[in-house]
Amino acid sequence: MASSPDSDASRTLDELLFRLGQSLRRLRVSSGEHATFTYAIGAGFWQLVAIAHHGEIRVSDLATQLNLDISTVSRQLKALAHRGLIEKVADAEDARVAKVRLTPSGKQVLEELRARRHAVLERALQNWGPDRREMLLALLADLVRELDVASSCANCGSDDERTKGPQTAKDTPTS
Repeated sequence: MASSPDSDASRTLDELLFRLGQSLRRLRVSSGEHATFTYAIGAGFWQLVAIAHHGEIRVSDLATQLNLDISTVSRQLKALAHRGLIEKVADAEDARVAKVRLTPSGKQVLEELRARRHAVLERALQNWGPDRREMLLALLADLVRELDVASSCANCGSDDERTKGPQTAKDTPTS
């Protein structure tokens, strides 16, 4: 049975996304002053990004936003708190509820990590002209939107039903 061009494109995209993920993970362990520290916080980087995006956030809301189990998020938050990057604070509206926020040290570390990531990305794109960069950004934004819709509407049958899904790419924090 021959594969369709769409299924070939899906397979190629899947492979490229896997390779992109590997490349992005290597950004964590690239050389630099904080390379070991960056590796040590690992997936906690994305928690720092999300917390910075919200200012203060409940652990359950953070888990939902990151599409992770609350126990995984709690474990990573404990490691970030141990390193002095986040702290728990009482919710101003409900003292029974705890939220997390970045400490000044957490803000500084996140700023440094973002600057290093951006420098690596800038080097990777240094030979790309403005048109090619803009095309990349537009296509990635489209892909994120479509993946958000497809994942929220996995059982939808028609394209019309699928396009009714949430448009959440704008709510996703960026690094």
